[in-house]
Amino acid sequence: MSHFTKVATKINDLVALKKALDQLGWKYTHNPEGAVVKGYQGQTLKAEICIEMGKYDIGVVKQEDGTYSLEADWWGVETTKGLTEAHVAKEINAKYAYQRVVAAVEEQGYTIDTNAVAADGTVKLNVSKWG
Repeated sequence: MSHFTKVATKINDLVALKKALDQLGWKYTHNPEGAVVKGYQGQTLKAEICIEMGKYDIGVVKQEDGTYSLEADWWGVETTKGLTEAHVAKEINAKYAYQRVVAAVEEQGYTIDTNAVAADGTVKLNVSKWG
């Protein structure tokens, strides 16, 4: 019986995801051929990215529609790292969204002048463009 469960996400840009993980300070392994994700009692699954959480890992697994899901033994992650499934998803989604916005801004020729985070977690970017 598998203890791995899936969290559906809207992740489809691994570059932005890796920048988000770097921003969070979380170590990971990227292997398109399949990184090994550790779970309960030695169970494993293959994922494109393995986010290292100690005894239990989180896998970033490509779905048929091209998006990625987060898969883990969430009980194990929470028990050993103190991070719930909801907390992990919220942190990754917030940092991922930020990285996607930054990439879009830069792609359009803008530069980020200032960047502030409000108490409620809202991010405010001031951007400019010369020329």
